[in-house]
Amino acid sequence: MSAKNVVLDAAAQGVSGNAAVQHWSRIRDTAASKRADEALRRAEADLARVARLTRMDELAASIAHEINQPLAAIVIDGSTGLRWLNENQRNLEEARNAFSRIVSAATRAGHVIRSLRALAKRAVPEVAKFDINAAIEEVLALARSELIQRQVSVRTTLFPEQQLLLGDRVLLQQVLLNLIINAKDAMSIITNRAKMVEIRGQITESGEALILVEDNGTGLDSKTAEHIFDPFFTTKPTGMGMGLSICRSIIEAHGGRLWASPRSPHGTTFQFTVPTADP
Repeated sequence: MSAKNVVLDAAAQGVSGNAAVQHWSRIRDTAASKRADEALRRAEADLARVARLTRMDELAASIAHEINQPLAAIVIDGSTGLRWLNENQRNLEEARNAFSRIVSAATRAGHVIRSLRALAKRAVPEVAKFDINAAIEEVLALARSELIQRQVSVRTTLFPEQQLLLGDRVLLQQVLLNLIINAKDAMSIITNRAKMVEIRGQITESGEALILVEDNGTGLDSKTAEHIFDPFFTTKPTGMGMGLSICRSIIEAHGGRLWASPRSPHGTTFQFTVPTADP
């Protein structure tokens, strides 16, 4: 019904023109409100679909990124094992060690996929007590072949005694592995000094475990530092830009922090905090 018809109908019923206009305004406002509500619901539905697709893309990219390291280790150790078997004087012990590392890397890839799926579903990390010193040694063993291949030395200053953390061991090891590989990549073009990754652990004044991964590479410029934890931001030609974003999500899910800062005189320091377990 138009505004004119509403006024005429109201006049026929003895209702004043002003009241009729007010009545028409209420009808118009109600209709507009309904249209706005419908548009809002459609927009929310569209956003939900986009969010689901985005999460699927991120999960796919995350899995591809995170299992790349175990798969690379499998390829390297497989080639090493075959070489030891094909030598004129076979070294069965070295071959056995290489194939044992393949089993460990393949098992780890499965753990990584399950942990990332849980994280994508916003599930709480699988919290348990574990020794961070032992966890760091396991990560270094996984990255050993690639670090040797790139002529990168590792120096560790771990916690002086067994230090128990409270968290998801696999996810936190994945954070550490990402930081070590990033440190190695940051030194890829260095030719005038030895390539060194240093890993240190200490307890903060607030009682948290602080773990630092330092390199003596090219460092971060201000623009890169500003966006380094953004999803899909990367400085690598073949990078996906998911590694550090995932790392920060994992650390924050544990109630900790992850940040980067320049290292003097060269390189970058990445550090993160994780809650310690009660004695």
